[in-house]
Amino acid sequence: MSIEIRHIGKRFGSFVALDDINLSIPTGELVALLGPSGCGKTTLLRIIAGMETPDQGEIFFAGAETTHLHARERQVGFVFQHYALFRHMTVFENVAFGLRVKPRAERPAEAEIRRRVMALLGLVQLDWLSDRYPSQLSGGQRQRIALARALAVEPKVLLLDEPFGALDTQVRKELRRWLRRLHDDMHISSVFVTHDQEEALEVADRVVVMNHGRIEQIGSPDEVYSNPASPFVYQFLGNVNVFHSRQQGAYAEVERGESLENSPGQATAFVRPHDIEITHQPADGALAATIVHVHPIGPVVRVELQHASEIVEVELSRERHEALQLTVGQPVWFRPRQMRVFDVSQPPRPAAEKQAFLF
Repeated sequence: MSIEIRHIGKRFGSFVALDDINLSIPTGELVALLGPSGCGKTTLLRIIAGMETPDQGEIFFAGAETTHLHARERQVGFVFQHYALFRHMTVFENVAFGLRVKPRAERPAEAEIRRRVMALLGLVQLDWLSDRYPSQLSGGQRQRIALARALAVEPKVLLLDEPFGALDTQVRKELRRWLRRLHDDMHISSVFVTHDQEEALEVADRVVVMNHGRIEQIGSPDEVYSNPASPFVYQFLGNVNVFHSRQQGAYAEVERGESLENSPGQATAFVRPHDIEITHQPADGALAATIVHVHPIGPVVRVELQHASEIVEVELSRERHEALQLTVGQPVWFRPRQMRVFDVSQPPRPAAEKQAFLF
């Protein structure tokens, strides 16, 4: 089922939670609403579900307006961050709950309820725990039961609010891969809220980056990471070094310790740590720095450089680090292989043609 969100706005007193949100979600797509706390992503999810009413705008499911329909009339499955399982019910009864409370005319026969529940428990690989209680399950198992319960009523749309937020790192990684496979098998339109950038980039077909109640960018995981539409998106998605600079034609020139406040052509250059090259000898356009920290982290090595009053973070492969033999206190030179420049004197828009960097 497709979802169309048109000009949605929502206020809580003087606080603007959502400001003119427009978004189209095709049938069968898995979309991540990504952003920091308070950006409006959960409010938008609750409006799609019918748990909140917008102050303005419209919601359409498969072309039919649902803006004022009650949540139970929207055929939506909702998965909460903290499971919301009934502690006094077994796993089986938790999953069966949505089927048992249907109006008598729509309620399946008991045999059909049992067949459907056991099939779902098999789908989430927990049919062997059907007679257990939630308190006897791990966090990851509880979340899979919550998902099975949401799917039991055969929703047209699946909504998930920080579904893995309460779990430890390893369980999160396992469950998000599992969710991606489940979605591919069921092909149900799904929207999930997260503040975890890695989670959104790994699981979603498209990522909607939100900030202060507005959409900053919509695109595939590769698009939003490789071609961020604004400084906020660049800084929110992964580590980044920020250099203040002046634009000069097709270049951005980094000032050496000078203030650029209110200067003509003011710009900000963003460079990912893995896009910076370190050398032992001066190179054309490179800056001198001193190594202040070296952090081996698994297959990569993070190196912190002191340049003037700034700390610059560089990420190297272990092989490259071993070849350079970098040590704390060592003088080196660095320059970016790739960067993006944003003109901060203009409305948020990437200066796409400014790909060179002068120091």
